[in-house]
Amino acid sequence: MNIRKVYLGVIVVLCMALFYEWNAENQKKSEIEQLRIADMESATAQVSDSGDYVFLENDLLKLKISTKTGSLVESRLKEYGVENIDGSPGVRVFGSDSAGTFTYYLKTGFTGKSVNYVLDNYGPNSVTLKSSDGNHIKEFAFLPATYEISITDTSLSGETGKAFAALYRTAGKSLDLKTSLLQGGMMNNSSYLGVAFSTDKDPYETTRLRSIDESITTLSRSGWVSFIQKYFFAALIGSGEYVYNFFAHPSESGIYRMGYTVEKGEAANLVYSHAHRVFVGPKIRKDLEKRAPNLELSIDMGWFWFISQPMVWFLDLINEYLNNWALSIVLFTLVLKLVLFPVTAKGFVSMGNMRKAGPKLKEIQDRYKDDRQKLGQEMMKLYKTEKVNPMGGCLPIIAQMPFFIGFFFALREMVELRHASMLWISDLSVPDPFFILPIMFGLVMVFTQKLSPAPPTADQTQQQIIKYMPVVFSVFFFVLPVALCLYSVINSGVSLGQQRYLYKKHGVLGEAGSGG
Repeated sequence: MNIRKVYLGVIVVLCMALFYEWNAENQKKSEIEQLRIADMESATAQVSDSGDYVFLENDLLKLKISTKTGSLVESRLKEYGVENIDGSPGVRVFGSDSAGTFTYYLKTGFTGKSVNYVLDNYGPNSVTLKSSDGNHIKEFAFLPATYEISITDTSLSGETGKAFAALYRTAGKSLDLKTSLLQGGMMNNSSYLGVAFSTDKDPYETTRLRSIDESITTLSRSGWVSFIQKYFFAALIGSGEYVYNFFAHPSESGIYRMGYTVEKGEAANLVYSHAHRVFVGPKIRKDLEKRAPNLELSIDMGWFWFISQPMVWFLDLINEYLNNWALSIVLFTLVLKLVLFPVTAKGFVSMGNMRKAGPKLKEIQDRYKDDRQKLGQEMMKLYKTEKVNPMGGCLPIIAQMPFFIGFFFALREMVELRHASMLWISDLSVPDPFFILPIMFGLVMVFTQKLSPAPPTADQTQQQIIKYMPVVFSVFFFVLPVALCLYSVINSGVSLGQQRYLYKKHGVLGEAGSGG
């Protein structure tokens, strides 16, 4: 295979991708205009023309409430645009798509009681609905803690049923989540989707919707229930004053239901009122930690959470001083490389010794190529004489791999990186639109290969595979977010500098040439 043809093919693909990106930008503008038109009614009045909906908003949230059912049918996060364009409407947590295939809403009330409401009163800070007979009152208000809503259900005559709050949702990806290749499709599609509970028994327990074959219930003095999804979510948060029966039920007509009922005390026969606490907002770790115990665990970082969570904490600490996520990632990577240097240095020294022993190793291979047993004995003898560990060169990769995987899961879930800019980049959470960082990573790999060429014992097939690795990894990074590419480029660049320094220090470059 001709390497020039491979690179030519990559260039053609890049040109096609750039054209696609240009076309996608024009499509974004068209989508934003459609969203503006769809959102126009709620932007011009607090009550819809039909009277079916009332709108409540503060600086962060805009809510759409059904005046008839009392359900919260749509919520927009005003500081987080659907698109990274000025004037874009905020992303939705609750809402329905235009095709009618997806819906997500919140309902509260009393079990065994269906109430039809009419709009009673509304203002800038609250909305009050009242039943036609005047016996039931429902009030929506924003709590002082941002992104939190208080929904109070009141029955003047009392109810024999229990107070409840529930999330109703169809299966599928969250609203306004981009799934195209250059808008983070791979990362967005890989995020966890499912119902989660935090109770006295288990701080964080999750179940995917398709796995809910029968009802799940658990009693707890406090806790929360939520549907876990990418970047933004809603959570029903309990208090320590009541006992909650958290539940998740299988699909009925395509709708899954999850929430809680508030258990009564032994002496309580009637329920007159209950206030529900609802969070609707972004999944920012340090913010969620303050709202409820274990709520930050809703940022689901997969199997490597024990590495990802400390990495996010440290990255966030750095950003408090730099106030720039790109620079924070660079500094974080440099600190990590400094900490791992003692381990990686041993690996690079071992690789250098292996390189110096290369000619002797090649000579042994040619001499005993027809006697595999003798070849193995002589190779082991050479390793011992030259103090070479053939596996020692794996240390740099082994030491860094858990952190790479941990960082992958961490960056996948960090809403702070969404629409964060860096030089030519307008969003650190999506792939590089101009493929500059993936190409830089490939170039660093080329220089690294020149510094550490394929061992003389490698056959022609292995040498060809190693030769094309920079192209393979560059293409792989085309679909990964800029943040991870930036980490990888800095990490690989520093490794290259460390390796060259150690080779020069131990005389490897002097004996075997400059190596590029």
